[in-house]
Amino acid sequence: MPLVIVTIIITFAILIIWTYYSLGNMEKSKKVIYIIAELIVVFIATYITYGISKGKIEYSNDAVMKYIQNILVPLFTGINGLFVMPFFSRGIESTFQENMKTNKLLKRAILCVGILLILLILECGYMTTTQQGILKIMAGEK
Repeated sequence: MPLVIVTIIITFAILIIWTYYSLGNMEKSKKVIYIIAELIVVFIATYITYGISKGKIEYSNDAVMKYIQNILVPLFTGINGLFVMPFFSRGIESTFQENMKTNKLLKRAILCVGILLILLILECGYMTTTQQGILKIMAGEK
C-alpha cells in the first residue's frame, strides 16, 4: 500500500508541475484556477468510470468498497490527467497569448474529451479486473 500512495503522490506532482509550466506566462492565480478546474473534470470522469466498473462486483461491505475506491480513483485520475491536462493547458496558454483563436481551443478541448473518453472506456474493464484482483488478495489474507 505505501508504494501505491507514493506512486499517486509522484503522479500528481508530475501532473501539476507539467500542467503549471504548460500554462506558460499566465498569472499564478489563474494557473492554479485552471489546474484545479481541469483536475475536477478529470476526477469526475474517472469517478464515473469507477462507478460503472464496480457495478459488476459484489463487495463484502461498504468499507472494502471505499478502501478500493480511495486507491483507484486518485491513481487513475492522475494517470488520465497526464494524458490530457498538459495538452489542453498549452491550448489555454496559446489562447491567452492570442496565438490561437478560441475556435481552435474548442477543437483542442473536443480532442481532449475524445482522448479522455477512449481512456475511460479502456479503463472501465481494467478497473473491474483490478477490483476483482484486490478482492481476491484481500480474501486470501483472511
